[in-house]
Amino acid sequence: MDWRDSVKAVRRAAAAGQLVIFVGSGVSANSGLPTWKEMILKIAERLPADFNSDAPFNPDTYLRIPEYLYEQDLSPNHQYYYQTIGEILSSDALANPIDDLIFDIRPHHIITTNADALLERSASLNTRLYAVVSKDADLLSKSSQHYLIKMHGDIQDPETVVVKESDYLDYEQNHPLLSTFIRSLLINHTFLFIGYSLNDYNLNLILNWIHFFRKQLKVKRRPDNFLVQTKTPSPYEVRRLESRDMTVVDLNTLPDVILRRAAIPQSLTAPYGRRLYAYLATIADKGLFQTVLPLGTALSEALEPLKSYNRIAPADLLAAFDFGPAELVNTTLILKDPALGKRLGPVLTAPGPVRDAFSRVGITAVSAGGETTGLSPYPDDPVDAELKAAYLDNRYEDLRAGLEDASPAAKIAWGWLLGEDVSGAVAKERAELDPGDAAAFILHALRACLAGCPDPPGTTLSQILTAGSLEGQPGTGFVRALFTHAPEAMGMLRDRDRLEDVLRDPAPPKNQGAVAAHVAGRLFARARSAYFFILDNHLPFPMHSAEAYFKYAIQGLLCLSASPYKRPWDAVDLDLASKGARPRELARWLVRYAPGELVLTDPDRGAALYANRLAAQRAFPNLSFAPLESLGMILARTDLPKPLRAKLRDEGLTTCLAALTRSPDRAGEIFGAAKPLFASKAPVPDGRKWHNLLTQPAFRRLHLPGASRIAARLEQEFK
Repeated sequence: MDWRDSVKAVRRAAAAGQLVIFVGSGVSANSGLPTWKEMILKIAERLPADFNSDAPFNPDTYLRIPEYLYEQDLSPNHQYYYQTIGEILSSDALANPIDDLIFDIRPHHIITTNADALLERSASLNTRLYAVVSKDADLLSKSSQHYLIKMHGDIQDPETVVVKESDYLDYEQNHPLLSTFIRSLLINHTFLFIGYSLNDYNLNLILNWIHFFRKQLKVKRRPDNFLVQTKTPSPYEVRRLESRDMTVVDLNTLPDVILRRAAIPQSLTAPYGRRLYAYLATIADKGLFQTVLPLGTALSEALEPLKSYNRIAPADLLAAFDFGPAELVNTTLILKDPALGKRLGPVLTAPGPVRDAFSRVGITAVSAGGETTGLSPYPDDPVDAELKAAYLDNRYEDLRAGLEDASPAAKIAWGWLLGEDVSGAVAKERAELDPGDAAAFILHALRACLAGCPDPPGTTLSQILTAGSLEGQPGTGFVRALFTHAPEAMGMLRDRDRLEDVLRDPAPPKNQGAVAAHVAGRLFARARSAYFFILDNHLPFPMHSAEAYFKYAIQGLLCLSASPYKRPWDAVDLDLASKGARPRELARWLVRYAPGELVLTDPDRGAALYANRLAAQRAFPNLSFAPLESLGMILARTDLPKPLRAKLRDEGLTTCLAALTRSPDRAGEIFGAAKPLFASKAPVPDGRKWHNLLTQPAFRRLHLPGASRIAARLEQEFK
């Protein structure tokens, strides 16, 4: 197997929580400790001169040497033997960089046949995640998700160290729990062996375990195991190891570019240690690994986990590959690395998964070093495109009619919005789900939970977002952040503050407009990314619940509208402002920023949106009136023709009156949408009905702000 394939397999196992790193004496040797063979040689120096002098010194006799020393030791409780072991293996040496890298990879468990304390002395912060186990009692007393298992004991207690032949022969009897636990990992874990040679007795013992259980249980295939070394095995050894599900990774095949870029510490001087460090670094650092692949291949592999998203979040795209410093401004991705931008151009212009992924982020151009590569928009599914257009237009009756041919995901999201039963769509989507696709799984789980049909029943949003099976899965970062808000929201807060500072600068620079446009473009890119992520991935998520994402963008729109650099509001701006903020908050922001007259890219669209929303409120009585109130506040600051404004006002009051009569329990939100409409001095349609309603004792007890004043005005009109 090519070393690159082994890195991919190990990374997959680590991401799935199914990686075990087995650490041998070849790792400790980089801190100056003896290898297993060197330890045996040191023990042999303590033996009498006549010890089996005719026998060859080879692996077959290695274990007999400490056994002979033990048997010949006549000191009380074999103190001389244990003292010898302690003297040879004890060391105050610090952990080496390889030890640190092992923890940085974060395997499920670490197992070592070394009795030294180097791994425990690692400077990596991840050491705190691992409970150290060196005897059976530790497994019973230390409960942890991750173990550092010192399989052959701890030099702090020399009598626990497994060295002599009888220690190995009696291992399973003396350590039944450790033995059983380690063998249980053979079922579904990938083992990565580092610091072992092909003739290492420890390695061959474990290989025989694997081989025995495979034969006994007639298992044809199990997860791969990898032995990392610098010695190329013979064809016979390759076949023998393959029969035991072991693949040798030849470190001599690592390209020079990896050795140069791995930043190998100078403290590692041995060739094996330097190459091993470089290899492990490619596992821990995906950016390093990507340097040895063709850019198109590296990008395709990195973006593979995002394939199930109809809309990809920029944060997930940038996290999948090391693009260096980058930012999205409006719909242009700006890379700070001109060389990467130049290499990326041909990949983006060629049809394929990379270009599709960038388009599904909503990126229309990639700019680097003065060169720009344009991208065509990713074509929406025709049914999804029509449904989204109906939603943006507030044509909810058309939205309902279009669901007949929609996907289960679309039926869940839009059906939930319209108050329909979506349990059938949830069941259908589950039946079609690929359980191995982490992104598809989390999207389905979220859709079902948010729509009130948790799958499986009883699943909560918190359980989905903190599920151990999804932790660390690539491509799921933004969907988690969407419900916690913090990371992206802080970036948007900084952009909003920066925009305000630029526009309020008493001594503005000459390029004030360009700076404001850049900051605003970055702010709006973040908001629209979240907006379309919700819509295109069919998350039944009320926009106002993502206020932490949208409020800074809405404030930015208002701030910009109050400046000389007015930005006309398009359909998405109107939808974000009317549905992404609570009316009370929007009213406060309108006072705070005092934007004056708001300019729309399509003045007629604002009126159509309001009329369509009124029709939706009549057709779907359970729809919230809050977006209607917010949209009314926005349109009140636009240049609508007076006849049209009067017509919409009368339709709005009539609709609100009917809703109040039908649903007095929702008086607060319905009256909130109606109240701004009374600002006009024109006669109120059905004024007497309004007066009768507002003066009812039950309605008065609600103490709705402004209701008494409006009732008094209506009464004056009648007189």
